[in-house]
Amino acid sequence: MKIIFLVVFISIYTFKTYAKCNLKNSNDILELVKKNHPSITFNNVKGMALESNIEVAGQRLNPELDAESTVGDSVGGKNYRTSVSLKHTFELGGKRDSRINVARNTFKTGVALAEFDNQQTIINTVIKLHRLRQVYELVPIYEESLSAFNKILKTIKGRMSLSPEQQVEAETLELAVNDYKLKIAQLNSEKMNLTTHLSFFMGVDCTIPRSALPVSINLDERFERDLKIENYSKFKAATFSLEMAKSNLDLEKSNSYPDLQVGPIYEYEKNSAGRIDTFGVAITMDLPILSINSGGRKRATNDVLAASLNLRNIKKESMLDVQSWLQKYNQYKDSLKTIANKDKLEKKHRKIESLFNRGIISTSLVIESHRQLVEFFITRFEFEIGATEALWNIYKLNGEIASKSL
Repeated sequence: MKIIFLVVFISIYTFKTYAKCNLKNSNDILELVKKNHPSITFNNVKGMALESNIEVAGQRLNPELDAESTVGDSVGGKNYRTSVSLKHTFELGGKRDSRINVARNTFKTGVALAEFDNQQTIINTVIKLHRLRQVYELVPIYEESLSAFNKILKTIKGRMSLSPEQQVEAETLELAVNDYKLKIAQLNSEKMNLTTHLSFFMGVDCTIPRSALPVSINLDERFERDLKIENYSKFKAATFSLEMAKSNLDLEKSNSYPDLQVGPIYEYEKNSAGRIDTFGVAITMDLPILSINSGGRKRATNDVLAASLNLRNIKKESMLDVQSWLQKYNQYKDSLKTIANKDKLEKKHRKIESLFNRGIISTSLVIESHRQLVEFFITRFEFEIGATEALWNIYKLNGEIASKSL
């Protein structure tokens, strides 16, 4: 019975795991990362903590109960005296509203900064997905070249005697074979590292299939040169930081006013002559003589100036970033559209191998052709990563990254 239960449990667990790993395309991966990435989940929880500060800032002070009782001796006998007061604090100068505004703007600033951090996380994930796809494509290219080198090397070593030129060719091929073996091992290690981290970021422990990776990069986007940056998370954070500094200045101005404590007071006194009950009103208030919080107001004023300067600088920097990323994307896009594609290169590569098999070209040219093919793909992939990074940074700058997909 226990064995049957264990088999059923393993089957259910395996099915659930498979269901979690049933990735149809790269957008499934991206959505899981948006939900489960440690940095994004941390920012979400941190945002809830910042939001709760608004409620904390709006809390009112509790009434203050003050009671005092004394017993003493007098000529006429014992003297009893009791005093009770209940005072409520009134925060003058709008302190409570100012605190709420500070907390609200702090929350908005934190949300914008978290959005900026989350967007960078999405960009890094997109780049990792494209890089993993490139690794999947690079390994077969290296393996094909390695197979060709081994065939040539086997043919050369199968000869009864080798000329000095053939001996050099064999040694060169052996070096190339060892080099490509190391490159393949390095790519496999990179693939494992990317897969492991992406699985961790998705919150799912599974292998990412090749079919779930991006097929190609987007080279069809067209942007206006005067992109708006009002929705850029970093710009929004700087804007809210300025509002936070202004609300903090209002709070420091409010702190220049003292708090007022007002409430009823009752006193009871009894001695040999009789009993006396006294009722009245108690008022407590700090006198703004030695300090009216001038230091706090001056500091807050400087913070407003600093936040204003920071906002202007970030606006200028963002506009420069827009132009820079637009230029990079267009350059990478134009280059990738003009260079030869994979099918054309494969066709030329097969032609070179055919010429070698017919004895028309030398071994060194075959090695060089394979090396050129590999270097071309490496360079092309670098351009693809550059174009992808530029494209998604443009999305980030114009505030569209949340609505974009792979």
